[in-house]
Amino acid sequence: MRCYTCFVTGSHDARTVGDRAKSESLDLVVTELTSADVPMIVRETVEMLGTSNPMQVAYTIPIFAALKESQEKLMLTGSGADELFGGYAKYSKSNDPSQMMEEDLRKMLCEGEALTEIACTMGKSIGFPFVSEEMIRFSRALPFEEKISSSERKVLLRDVARLLGLPSHDLPKKAAQYSSGVLREMKRQAKSNHKSLADWTRSLTDDRGRSS
Repeated sequence: MRCYTCFVTGSHDARTVGDRAKSESLDLVVTELTSADVPMIVRETVEMLGTSNPMQVAYTIPIFAALKESQEKLMLTGSGADELFGGYAKYSKSNDPSQMMEEDLRKMLCEGEALTEIACTMGKSIGFPFVSEEMIRFSRALPFEEKISSSERKVLLRDVARLLGLPSHDLPKKAAQYSSGVLREMKRQAKSNHKSLADWTRSLTDDRGRSS
């Protein structure tokens, strides 16, 4: 199975994914974005999504880039694993993590619908194995300590990775928009243009933004 990833030059993923792919014998295809590439792909993503929400755009860019690069007609993503199995640090600090996870899952499912439409415009399909009806039912029936413990998040998924002998089972969780360097680069460029992140992202689809 061929794997795809996208990151900005100099990011965490740029430094680590090559070695991780080798350790797990993965056939990896990389899309590496330079600083000059970022405004263009942000603009494309905003237009595709129909929203300039910076966090949603930053999260979507690596998937969008992988869809553009993929040779296959069907691409699978890991979206939903964090929402179902407690991947985000905020869940450990919440008074009601289960409710927060359900709210995040609803948002992710809406984002998944947008990604499905984007894939369709490219003549491709995108699948979300973690949010199949069976997986959602399974996750909701799990004891909470199988998701988050005092020292670990996504407990069950890490246990499965250990059983499979995957070296990445003990790596810290990093969301794609952060590990890929996309959000950091967006913030850097917004700051250099003396704009808030939201204003900079929105400006890229304005005529003024395109000519500036």
